Amino acid sequence: MRAPDTLPSIQLAPITSLPAIRRPTTSRSRFGDLEIVEPLATGGMGGVYLAAHVTTGERFALKVLDATLAKHPEVVARLHAEHAIAQRTLHPGLVRIHAARTAEQGGGVPYLVMEYLDGASLTDVAGDCELELPAIYAIGAQIAAALAALHAAGVVHCDVKPDNVLVLRERLDGELRVKVLDFGVSRLLDEPMPESPSIAGTPWCMAPEQWRGAPETASDVYALGCLLFDLVTGDGPFAGSLPELMYAHQEMRPARPSWLRPGVPAALDRLILRALAKDPADRPSMMQMAAELADLADATNAPAVDVMRAAC
Repeated sequence: MRAPDTLPSIQLAPITSLPAIRRPTTSRSRFGDLEIVEPLATGGMGGVYLAAHVTTGERFALKVLDATLAKHPEVVARLHAEHAIAQRTLHPGLVRIHAARTAEQGGGVPYLVMEYLDGASLTDVAGDCELELPAIYAIGAQIAAALAALHAAGVVHCDVKPDNVLVLRERLDGELRVKVLDFGVSRLLDEPMPESPSIAGTPWCMAPEQWRGAPETASDVYALGCLLFDLVTGDGPFAGSLPELMYAHQEMRPARPSWLRPGVPAALDRLILRALAKDPADRPSMMQMAAELADLADATNAPAVDVMRAAC
């Protein structure tokens, strides 16, 4: 699988004079009635922490904005927008965000209260391993179903990638489960297009129209096609520097996954290539992606695959 941090997400938005981000940490041990237990992850905007309710012991994940960014209203608004977007649908494949709050002390740092999920990112699960095709079908179908619900709620995710998919340790009726995370750069379909649109996303899996600052639901389909290409072949459809990726996504045709991994069925080949069509109108809908991936999974009649194993 491709290195996750070779080219990180980009946010070419009208936000000026932001300070350099240090490694996010918090000296706070308590946010309201939630007490920090341990850090879970770090990112460009802050950190995610495991927290427990001081009375009930119920566990939550807190997404805490870096204190250096809390002084920028546009960044705080983007964090709060994540909560608003999450309230549009409660699909089981989408992370739940319970509340958007601001710490009463310590400079008023904004944070999100999210459901705590025990699992590992799809990036970590795949790692250097080659996932079996039945596992890829099951994972892809669940991601597509979750994103279809998001689209039905009028939201484009805009950053579909393995880092933003969590594979849960807990199964449902013996089947693996995944959750789609992070609405940090998501956009509303009914949101007016600004005169100077921003470009946001992750370069190796951005659709041609997203490079032009005009993402739509089909852009998430394209990104899912890139994700599936990565899971099947071990790398994204295109590689290179930022300018090279921009050109490739808009002008170059991807290879057939079956050229890079023998044994890939023709139906999966066709589905991925349709998802990677340059023209959004030529791509399947996200619901079609979910249905076709589910059909592929059903056709294998394979037992549940343990993708949470420690090693290949």
